[in-house]
Amino acid sequence: MSDLNLEQIMKTTESSSNPDLQSWILDFLSEPNKVFDNLPPCPFAKKAWLDGNVEVKKFAGFESLDKDLSNWDKEVVIYEFEDTPYLPHDLEITCAVYHDRYPEFIFYDEHPTQIEEVSGVIINSGLALLIVQKRKELEEARAQLMKTGYYDNWTPEMKERIIER
Repeated sequence: MSDLNLEQIMKTTESSSNPDLQSWILDFLSEPNKVFDNLPPCPFAKKAWLDGNVEVKKFAGFESLDKDLSNWDKEVVIYEFEDTPYLPHDLEITCAVYHDRYPEFIFYDEHPTQIEEVSGVIINSGLALLIVQKRKELEEARAQLMKTGYYDNWTPEMKERIIER
């Protein structure tokens, strides 16, 4: 685990008791990696997490998701699925439907059986998640990364899946 104090960590994670998710964000997504031009796999994750701009919630249904989207107040909301009842394809379809319904947001599906890999580095958390962010802010961050070598090792398929949503 990171050398962070409990107060910093709890600022974001009081609604989540999942240490695997916290470790994925703070210990993996936030660590520089040569595959990403010596940037972390998710260069903005740690700051958002420590600043309290990430909310982690148990997925409680689509009505609750719709309500959250109409009252948005975080940079990122991560919805955890208790079990993994959804197949990866079901989560992809859910994201596509919500992209059409709420074009101002980006919806990422994360499923343990759907492996995302960049030059041998597996990015997945191993959890079933729906990750939601405001589109404008994410596209601005991507534009910054495009000026670096961050995406140089990404396959066209990975770019299509992650960037071209």
